[in-house]
Amino acid sequence: MEKSKDELLDGMMELTPADPFPDEVFYKIFEIEDIVERTRYIEGMKTRARQLKRISEFNSTLKAFFQDYAQKMKETGNKTAFTGQPVELECGQWRANDLGVTMQRFDNKGMPVIINACTHPILPVEILKNVDTGDERIRLAYFKYGSWNQVTVGRDVCADNNSIVKVLSKIGIEVTTENAKSLVKYISDCVGYNPAKLSPKRSINRLGWAGNEFMPYAQDIVYDGDERFNAVFKNIRQEGSFDAWKDHCSVLRKNKIVRMAFAASAASPLLSLVNALPFVFHIWSGDSGTCKTVAVMAAMSIWGDPKMGGLLKTMDNTQYFYMESAAFLRSIPFAGDELQTVKDRWTTNYDKLIYRLTEGIMRGQGKASGGVKETMTWCNSFLFTGEEPITKQNSRAGSKNRVIEIEIESKLLEDGNYSVSVLEENHGFAGKMLVDYLRGTETRKLKEEYKRLFDSMCKLDTTEKQAMAMSCILVADRILTELIFTDEIPLTIADVKEYLRSANEVDVAERSYQAVLNWIAKNPVRFQNPNGTDSLNKGEVWGRIDEDEEHPEKPPVAVINKDVLCEFLEKTGFDYAAISKKWAEKNRLVKNTQGKFVHQTKVHGIKASYLKINMEPDADEDGFTAVDNDQIRLPFD
Repeated sequence: MEKSKDELLDGMMELTPADPFPDEVFYKIFEIEDIVERTRYIEGMKTRARQLKRISEFNSTLKAFFQDYAQKMKETGNKTAFTGQPVELECGQWRANDLGVTMQRFDNKGMPVIINACTHPILPVEILKNVDTGDERIRLAYFKYGSWNQVTVGRDVCADNNSIVKVLSKIGIEVTTENAKSLVKYISDCVGYNPAKLSPKRSINRLGWAGNEFMPYAQDIVYDGDERFNAVFKNIRQEGSFDAWKDHCSVLRKNKIVRMAFAASAASPLLSLVNALPFVFHIWSGDSGTCKTVAVMAAMSIWGDPKMGGLLKTMDNTQYFYMESAAFLRSIPFAGDELQTVKDRWTTNYDKLIYRLTEGIMRGQGKASGGVKETMTWCNSFLFTGEEPITKQNSRAGSKNRVIEIEIESKLLEDGNYSVSVLEENHGFAGKMLVDYLRGTETRKLKEEYKRLFDSMCKLDTTEKQAMAMSCILVADRILTELIFTDEIPLTIADVKEYLRSANEVDVAERSYQAVLNWIAKNPVRFQNPNGTDSLNKGEVWGRIDEDEEHPEKPPVAVINKDVLCEFLEKTGFDYAAISKKWAEKNRLVKNTQGKFVHQTKVHGIKASYLKINMEPDADEDGFTAVDNDQIRLPFD
């Protein structure tokens, strides 16, 4: 029969100096929860130990029992006992119940000391390991204000006293500089004692490809994204009827431009698989009511809810927002409406925006706390609408290269409002179908198909980047017709050829040269001799036009004041230093006797620095202009 504490104390009084201290009297200490009563019990034993002149031996034995008890608690320990807790965890020496989290320790004198970690229920419930970075985050559940809540923070937050106060106190968790150290230890102990229940799960804070998995469709990857993007994440979902969506979209796709928008959207997850670059698909019209916005909504309904504020965003935002959003979407297209709303952010053109987005990477952002942020990357397509072209005459070749740009000259859809209502009620089915197809198809075959189209397109009068973007669009269109729109025939190069930019359209040197020729043609008076009897030039003299009277078949030469020419180029967004070398390569500039392009000479009596530009005509010697092969058939044939 178990002895009471009084009986044990009586037994102590009967001990002789030679008798060993009984283990029972020490075990009894850990059963007494009342502090006053525990103190009386320990002091009673110490009194008898002093009488026996064995107080040092007693204190040593008591200390050994304390250490043994602590070790056993670590091995067998307590379990969390919160009402409604998400999971039950081993918690060692900690007492975790509805009153909070505490630990009872003993000082050197055997006196109990209460360590407080938190005054309300709290426990770790999940550990997430990011598949991109390898960083771990920990999800905490806590009970406050009558309900359980959860928050996910970095492991570093739960390992640092200052950080845990700074982060967790903001959301109402009772942690201060006084109990922070204990809360850190409690969380660490729970994680350490429960390796099976809290085994790290694969997580990701973005969408798109993660190896052979694709978010948000991956089954064994936990989404752990920033709250700012929750709206986007929640809008990538299936809703309504697939058949209703398919039937309506089949009608919309009878318009080729709408169909290309579908393909540009579907091409987004394909880009990284075939090693293609991000590109912009831009449809614009100066007229309202062309349904260009609805066309992009239809294309985005592949993935989820295409409503404004859902997967379709207004463009009145910052450059950093676009890049952050692109990095979050990763392989899912970014759709922006009414590009002109950000016009004030870009001085002359959208080149900077195009370059930043299609580069697919944002480097070197500093943290407020010091150091450098993680590099953001993406590989997706961008679908834009606007009231004006996204590229201008003075746009650099790199930006024109990366944009498939289509002007809408007539209404795309019959009833835009009806289409919007159908698409907002039925969407999100095709995205998973598309991803499943790509996952189940050998990447090699996709690359081979893409390469065949790319090589064929490069033989046309276009650039490699234009061919790259359009090849992806054609592959994506083929997949959509094979998977969903089976009554259609895939688009061919002949179907989309008209939307490819020619090499000259992209070539900044050629565009600047043509701009100069147009400028000269619009201002013939400025090239007349002001001293001539019939001259109309009563103002500035910019130069003269030299014609070879002995050889009239030769093109004329424009002799232009260098400062005047450079001023014109600067106003139109061209850089003379950048384009003059290319002009020289194409024999646009005439050299002087020293092999230089700047001529120190007199023009109409004015000595200055001049450039001599060969005014090569577009027409041949008979006055005919070259046309594409598909234009050979006469309109009246």
